[in-house]
Amino acid sequence: MRIILPSFAKINLTLRVMNKRSDGYHNLVSTFLKIPSGDVLYISESTAGIDVVNSNIIIRGENIVAKALKIARQEGFKIPPLNIKIHKSIPPGSGLGAGSGNAAAILQLFGAEKAASKVGADVPFLCSNHKMAIVSGIGEHVEKLAADYSLEGVIAIPDWQTETKSAYEELDAMGYTFDLLFARTEMRDIYHANAGKKVGLLPNDFLKILIKKHPKYNELFKLFENAGAEAWGITGSGSAAFALIKGSVKFSWPSYVKHVLYF
Repeated sequence: MRIILPSFAKINLTLRVMNKRSDGYHNLVSTFLKIPSGDVLYISESTAGIDVVNSNIIIRGENIVAKALKIARQEGFKIPPLNIKIHKSIPPGSGLGAGSGNAAAILQLFGAEKAASKVGADVPFLCSNHKMAIVSGIGEHVEKLAADYSLEGVIAIPDWQTETKSAYEELDAMGYTFDLLFARTEMRDIYHANAGKKVGLLPNDFLKILIKKHPKYNELFKLFENAGAEAWGITGSGSAAFALIKGSVKFSWPSYVKHVLYF
């Protein structure tokens, strides 16, 4: 028997990094929004007796799906060896957590959600049933937010990628400005803004780093603003830019935009 399993991704509507912890991880406060990713996992039991994980996109290092299976088994979940083929629609390095969504889908399939926090920072949220949440700590604290209105929009994925580790290293060198109380208050104020009210550029601590390297973000933000978007920004540590916008809008995308995702 083969199982066909869709998975989700996320947008960081807001993102503040508080500090670097003694274990090397970073404390953050972020507003997460769950979105369809277009990624699909094809799963069957492995005739080789070992996990076989393949993807149509080259993934450097350990595949997070293989990592999720290993950790879930270490946590005592009985999962047979699997053959998994992943058809990815979202390229790595976009800041959308599509790989984490793949891992979350596997954990949910086997009821192993409690292993999520050991797999990756985005995985606990993507394992939850929440459409939107405040995520804090290193991703393990997930607080549901119930939006009074639907959020829809567009994501532009450019032809550059961002390496998360180096982005955090640059943030470390710059130092941190905001504390937990400020970040939570800021996010609550944005969240409670009336639907349809223009908010503009949403806060993300990585933007000050990325916009110096890629000033074309300014062009994308202007494109979103001119189209009547309520809010816009980047997600995670980049590289994707997004806009919250109602209705069908036709964009004339610049050539460096390689993928467009509507949600």
